Amino acid sequence: MSEHPVQPIDDAPVDLTLPREEAEALLLAVDALRPLLERVRAEIAPEPEPEPTPAPAAEEEEDALHRATRLARESLREARVALGEHRITADQRRAWQESARRYVAERAGRRVG
Repeated sequence: MSEHPVQPIDDAPVDLTLPREEAEALLLAVDALRPLLERVRAEIAPEPEPEPTPAPAAEEEEDALHRATRLARESLREARVALGEHRITADQRRAWQESARRYVAERAGRRVG
């Protein structure tokens, strides 16, 4: 004996009365269909979003460091030629190193901000 009231247009709850044997059979059928339903869901599910790749922060920072080092070395060579191969002073070396550090920090700031 089953009672199936007409479902109203709004989303009000629906009362359904089944004999215990029918309810158990229905639950067994649902349990048996669950693996099939999961397989169908997996087949029709949208492609998962690709995981975001981590920002190449370390690589960019390393590239910036290499570029700053290369530019500092070029500046040193140019300075030596301009000064007639005189040795650079400690102040000049510190200034170039500080310039390279500022360049790397500036590049890191642009990437983060």
